[in-house]
Amino acid sequence: MADQDVSTSDIFTSESPIVEDVIPPFFNTTFSTHRISPLFIGAHALDQARLDVLAHRLRDTLVGDVVRGIQIGLESVETPVGQVGPLRYVKFRWFSPQDVLGDRDVLDDAPVRARGEAGDGSDSGLWVEIRHENAAYVALLLPGYTTLHQSTAAKPSDWAMRPGRTATDNNLDETRFLHLPLLLLRMPQPLKHVIGDWLSTTFDCRVSKLSLGTKTLVNVWEGWIETMGLSNKGPDLVVTLAFNAPLRDGEGALNSDSDSDTEETMEPGLRSMSVAVPPQDLRRFLRTGERLRPESSSTPPLWEKDARERRRLAGGNMDDGWAWRTATSTGDQPFTTALGRYLQHHLALNMFHPSVRVIQISCGGFVLAQSRLKILRRGDLTDDLSRAAWMFATQLGGRIRGDELPSVIPTGVP
Repeated sequence: MADQDVSTSDIFTSESPIVEDVIPPFFNTTFSTHRISPLFIGAHALDQARLDVLAHRLRDTLVGDVVRGIQIGLESVETPVGQVGPLRYVKFRWFSPQDVLGDRDVLDDAPVRARGEAGDGSDSGLWVEIRHENAAYVALLLPGYTTLHQSTAAKPSDWAMRPGRTATDNNLDETRFLHLPLLLLRMPQPLKHVIGDWLSTTFDCRVSKLSLGTKTLVNVWEGWIETMGLSNKGPDLVVTLAFNAPLRDGEGALNSDSDSDTEETMEPGLRSMSVAVPPQDLRRFLRTGERLRPESSSTPPLWEKDARERRRLAGGNMDDGWAWRTATSTGDQPFTTALGRYLQHHLALNMFHPSVRVIQISCGGFVLAQSRLKILRRGDLTDDLSRAAWMFATQLGGRIRGDELPSVIPTGVP
């Protein structure tokens, strides 16, 4: 069954049968990524009795006039019989991420990228299941697992969504808030809007799209290599690049008035380019990247030392721009370094220019795009796949919690 709003590729699909699950689905399922601010739950804990009441309220919303009035169109979702059928039930349940991702003990010898800890000390997720006769939709709220390299650890800004304040900060009692910042949704787009509005109204929180940029996508791929290794069989690795490069007219000026803001919203001239690497060449790229030394330039470009110019070239996503990639950290991404050197040599394309960004990586084990993820599982959950799954959770949590203020804005500004 495919998500209704998939437009770029059919690889984001799920063929999972509709069965009564005891744990939420995760593998072989396409999720859209979202972030959610702390949920205000009040003085009473979210025990199962209260969750049942919330599930009943959400069910009333889904079957009531509110949804029918805006023509949510759930019946148009592709199912074996062409319709999702009547709503059977809505359930809210707590679950342990270890039941889904595997035992945390496998992380003892895992790479640093996979060793995530929940920032608020909690280790439970919330599973929302909406089941129709012929379809099931899922929302997973997960703790913010994250870990940072000690040498490059960045202090999160005051604007980042993160727990850690005490009850004396701003006279807020943190026990009244629930911190589950990562929200994964598997449902059609109209239903996503309904669920987002319902969560915002019920828990006085904010739900927004989590746009994964170059840094997260590259770190996930390099982490996948560390945990799962590389196989010389299977589908090609496909890296899709996009470019923040608007078209220019014949005189070299942008097709917009100088005093307008059209330039900021112009469609790029070159939309995207996909680079496919056969599986038998993946290890050659990795070995080459491990031997490469940083290149030095006698005349570095303007954006190399100017954070404001780099941000202008990169666009609005703080995860793009390659600013996190320094000469001392290139060894952490050997495959990406080799791929960039290859493109520079054969296509004269500087992949590490701020205007170039990675928007999707797909391989035999996963597909990860700017707001989509899918991890494939064939057979039993192995220790390596469990480490890789924890690495995904850690990288996504780091994306939510690790945002910094732009360097062009003084951190002392109130």
